[in-house]
Amino acid sequence: MAKRMSRHLVAVAVLTLLARPAQAADRTAAALQHCLALAEHASTGGQTACEATAQHDYDGRIKAAYTLLMRTLPTEARVRLQQAQRSWLAFRTAEAASRDALYATRRGTLYVPMQASSATQVIRDRALQLEAGARVLAIEP
Repeated sequence: MAKRMSRHLVAVAVLTLLARPAQAADRTAAALQHCLALAEHASTGGQTACEATAQHDYDGRIKAAYTLLMRTLPTEARVRLQQAQRSWLAFRTAEAASRDALYATRRGTLYVPMQASSATQVIRDRALQLEAGARVLAIEP
């Protein structure tokens, strides 16, 4: 009975962690929104500076989660994560080139922060994916 109850509690914990919207606890997204809302960041330069700060923070989170996963995962899973990360880095580069080509067709300063925001989203998504994997590992088997 206790073992069944324990499995039930683990299942509930897993579902809670996985079902929880990752952005609800996303401190970088909250800091970005705060930065963008400040009057001194109303300019194109201010908006893109906010996005650059968020990109840097998300990149740090990617590195931290990736390092944790690489230290914790068994060999086969570690190899697959490494392959996936290399593929993601290639995707990020290709996506940036595609995004640059798209925004090169537009005129006006309005598009500069939009382009920066698009870049932030790509990095944010990977950070949240890796952090979700780290949360899964934090659950006792």
